[in-house]
Amino acid sequence: MKKYEFVSLKLKNSPPGSAFLEGHRELINEYAKKGFEYKGYVPTHQGASGKAVEIDLIFEREE
Repeated sequence: MKKYEFVSLKLKNSPPGSAFLEGHRELINEYAKKGFEYKGYVPTHQGASGKAVEIDLIFEREE
C-alpha cells in the first residue's frame, strides 16, 4: 500500500505575473531521507491574475 503526504507552500508574490518559491529543495531532500519520493504538485490557491500563490507538494512511499 502506498502512503501519500501533502505539504502546503506559499509562493512569494512578486510584481504582477510572477511569483517564486523558496525552501522547496530542502523540503524535498528532507522527505527523501524519510523514504518518500517527490511525485509532483497541485496548485491550491490562485491570485486575482490567475497565477498560483499556494501549492501542495506531493510525496509518496510504500507502507
